Parts: sequence; C-alpha cells; structure tokens
Amino acid sequence: MFVTLTADDLYIARKLFQLEIYKRNGQNYEDFFSKIMRLHNIDFIQIKPQGQFGDRKNDGFIKSTGQYYQVYAPENLSHKEKDTIEKLVTDFNGLYAYWNTKVTPILEFNFVLNDKYQGTYPSLHPELTKIEENHAGVKCKPFLSQHLEDIFLKLPHSNIEDVLGKIPTAENISLNVSNLNEVIEYLISLKDGASPENFPVNPDFEEKIVFNSLSSPAATFLRYGSYQDGALKDFFKINSTFAKDDLKNTFSKLYKDAIQEIPDSDSKNDLVFFDIAKKAYPKQGKVYQDAVFVLMAYFFSYCDIFEEPPLKQQQTLFQ
Repeated sequence: MFVTLTADDLYIARKLFQLEIYKRNGQNYEDFFSKIMRLHNIDFIQIKPQGQFGDRKNDGFIKSTGQYYQVYAPENLSHKEKDTIEKLVTDFNGLYAYWNTKVTPILEFNFVLNDKYQGTYPSLHPELTKIEENHAGVKCKPFLSQHLEDIFLKLPHSNIEDVLGKIPTAENISLNVSNLNEVIEYLISLKDGASPENFPVNPDFEEKIVFNSLSSPAATFLRYGSYQDGALKDFFKINSTFAKDDLKNTFSKLYKDAIQEIPDSDSKNDLVFFDIAKKAYPKQGKVYQDAVFVLMAYFFSYCDIFEEPPLKQQQTLFQ
C-alpha cells in the first residue's frame, strides 16, 4: 500500500537526512549519495574502483542521458578551496578522456560536493564555466547537499525509510518496560566516563520547549513521551538509583556532543533533538524509539538536556 508522508513526517525525515549529511565524509558520503541516486533512478550506475585504474574519475552515471557524477566529500570543505579546484579539473579531464569516447558522450557533469549546507567557493564557478567553454555540448554544475536533499524528499515513503530507518511518530508512544531495560543498558554503555554533575530543578515543561525554540514535531514527541512519565517513575522506583544517575549523565553528554558537532542554523536545536534520539536507539524498531522518547521527555523535564529558561525575577514596587 502506498503511504503518503505527512508534513510532520517530511520535517522529521529532513532533519534525519541533514544529520546524515553532517556526519558523513569520504567514501561514507559517496555510498550514501549513490544509494539515494539508485533509488531515484534505476538507470543510475555506481562505478566500483578497479585496482590501479580506480573508477576512471567517475563515481556514477546515467548512460541514456549522458549525466555523470563525481563525488568530493572531505571532512571540512571550508579549508579545501585549492584541493577542490584541483580535483574538479583533474577529475573532469580523466573522465572526459575515458568515458566520453569509450562509453557515451558527456552531456552533463555534476561535481558532487558534501558542502554540509555551506555552499561553494565563488572560485569554483569560473572553473566550471571554463570546462563548458572548452568542451562544446557539456554542461557543468555543482551538485550540493541541497540538491541531494531535494531528490531524497521526493522518494516514496518506503525508500525514505530504506535510507533512514523507520520515521518515528509521536502520537502512539507507549512504554514497554521489557524493552526499556535493553535501551537503558545500551545507553549506560555509551556514557564514556561522564562525571556526576549537579543539575537544576525542573522548570516549566512548556516554557522550556519555547525557550529552546523546538519545533512543533519535536515538542510533540516530548509531550507524548511525558505522558508515560508515571510508568517510567515506577520503573525507577524498583531499580537502583545508579541507573538513573548514569542515564542522566549519558543524556547530558549526548546533548553536549550534539551541540558541539552540529553547525549553527535556525533549526539547530531540532537537529540536536533528533541526533540525541537517533544515537540513543540500541536498534531500529518502534518499541525502542518509544522508550527513548519517554526517557528524553523525562530528562528534558529535569534540564539534563537542553537549556533551562532563566528564573523569572520578582518585580519590585518600583519596576
């Protein structure tokens, strides 16, 4: 049965996709790109490197349309202007020498960059134009994260989940205590020596959502997760306090890591939210997703993740 994604589903899928873009470099990004392109067009052919010849400067192509793709995804593109230009020129020359005459004429050359939504150097565009001027009939353009995202979000629901795993939904969150143990054991294994910290008292839940500029989909996950708060507290009552303290430190560390790793943007806090959730799943499956969102709601309410709104000052008679 064909399932249409809702606006919230697409929003969540987009945030999860952006997290993949931020964390992937090199071959890992190329594999991600190729998987999406194959799902997008069954005629897309990924080229496997072959011994000393490599991939002949071609990471993938569509023979019927003469479209070629060459991927460049260094860890930090912002420090690679000279390398980027050199790779463009070298790769195109190698591509043209082999594929244009031996396979099918190059009509479109896409220089695929994992720019992590930062854009390209101005100096790249004159080089692309120079290639067009020197090779009649060839169109050259950069292919950035935004272009891959556009293709990705138009894929059928099943293909999107094939890439990202199941898209979580908030409305049916429930807590299965038998799975909670497995989630907690996994999370505690992630704590990486975090030291105990003093955490502030819990602020107003809704006020904290607003203060941290969380979107409606992220807020919905927290609210529905908090509805299971009673079951979670019952679980903590019959288990050691060490587990709860370890979890608190684990979530705090996941939050701090995400804040440091994810670039600033208008939706950074949402990306942080979904980054924590994704790293906290021990494995794919709704029962694990639900347990993680219930735990996140609990530790969100006690300020172990995300920022606490400033205390309201009592007004004096003269204010």
